Amino acid sequence: MTRTKLRLAALSGARWTMASRVGLQLLTWPITLIVMRLLEPGDYGLFALAMITTGFVSLFSELGLGVALVQARQVDDGVARSACAAILALNSIVALVLVLLAPWAADWFDEPELDAVMKVLTLELLISSFAVVPQALLERQLQFRQLSISLMLAGACGSVATLVAAWLDFGAWSFVIGTLMLASVRSAALIAFHGRVVWPSFRKDFGAIRPMLRFSSHVVASRSLWYWYGQSDQVILGRVLHATMLGFYSVASQLAALPASKIMEAINRVALPILAKLRDDPVELRSTHERLVRLVATYGFALCWGLAAVAPEFVLVVLGEKWRLSIFPLALLSLVAPLRMLCALHNTITTAAGTPQAATKELAFASVLIPAALLAGTWAGGLKGAAVAWVLAFPLVYLLSNALTCAALGSKAINGLRPLAAPVGAALSMCLGIWLVRYQLAGAHGPLLLLAVELIVGALCYALTLRALAPALVREVLSLVSDLIRPGRASS
Repeated sequence: MTRTKLRLAALSGARWTMASRVGLQLLTWPITLIVMRLLEPGDYGLFALAMITTGFVSLFSELGLGVALVQARQVDDGVARSACAAILALNSIVALVLVLLAPWAADWFDEPELDAVMKVLTLELLISSFAVVPQALLERQLQFRQLSISLMLAGACGSVATLVAAWLDFGAWSFVIGTLMLASVRSAALIAFHGRVVWPSFRKDFGAIRPMLRFSSHVVASRSLWYWYGQSDQVILGRVLHATMLGFYSVASQLAALPASKIMEAINRVALPILAKLRDDPVELRSTHERLVRLVATYGFALCWGLAAVAPEFVLVVLGEKWRLSIFPLALLSLVAPLRMLCALHNTITTAAGTPQAATKELAFASVLIPAALLAGTWAGGLKGAAVAWVLAFPLVYLLSNALTCAALGSKAINGLRPLAAPVGAALSMCLGIWLVRYQLAGAHGPLLLLAVELIVGALCYALTLRALAPALVREVLSLVSDLIRPGRASS
């Protein structure tokens, strides 16, 4: 595939993926906020505890075969059916392990209802087993429209199911119902768009997928380490503090991750198959890496640091007074969110380039440093101490991630850091403008009006400062937006 065709495929994929994310968020964000008002912090805490064990064990379910299928140079029907059989067998084993672990987890966290919640959540593994291979094959074919529609349908149905259950006072079970609905609709849509069910074949030669298993072992290791350091705060707070306090932290963490998780899910979905086709062109791959870092940083620091700056008014206006304790962790977790976005981007780039061991090294370091910092922070300062720990420790993880990624691409570490200068400078200007508005208007006006003024002033400060510091970057962003909005222009 030529560079022009790859560029058009990337733009088409980004266009469809971003359109589906925007459309989905217009529906799901209001629903999420309504659910937060309907449910109690303890409900969020209980579901967060369930996802700690369920989510971690689930990482081993498909052994990274989905990513391996996307990255592989060739996949025939026999390989696809063998992979599906392996995934179904693994998911069944993992589901059984979770059922056995559920009573132990309920005793460990002293939450009796956790037992039943975890057992029912295992159904999601079995439902999703038949969707992994169709999704990977659609990604290999760069069929982003079908992938985006599947995600949008599933997200909408899952969110509505969660809202209805919360309205009917199902408590933490609302999240379980929504999760199962999302998995069911997503699997059905992916199979429909692929055109047929990829039936597992246990008679095929599993030697065909052995090379993929070697590659996927690094993927599984990276996922496991990522999950551990990413969820270690939930484990530590769940053990040291009460579930209600974990609920405050969990909501803050969820809100801080919203701008990052949705956009990075979209970027990584498009970037992995596109970058995999560039791995034989190191110069183009390095250029694409630096460009992606510039664009992600421009977006990430604007939204995440903006959310950090307006956190007091945002929580009171959107969530209400009962969530006041979430303000401090929301502000601090939002500060590190852009760096977490960039680390996720680094891992996608190195995986696509065929060097997943770079991500494994980074995440091994993070899996030691972050939990240690969180444990110290939680013991010293409880909820606030855990949030401070992220701000102090994660920049070290990012520096290592940047160095390993640049080394894997044959580039200097400074080339990965230089694109951050202008977005960081603009974000600092934005935060200063918001804080000055709060200093001048706080107490004289209600939080809703104050939040509106802060958002307007912050956006102007960011845009004007970015234009002054990096006019070429502004033109690049505007050109990308124009290409995404006007498909005909991109092909001209």
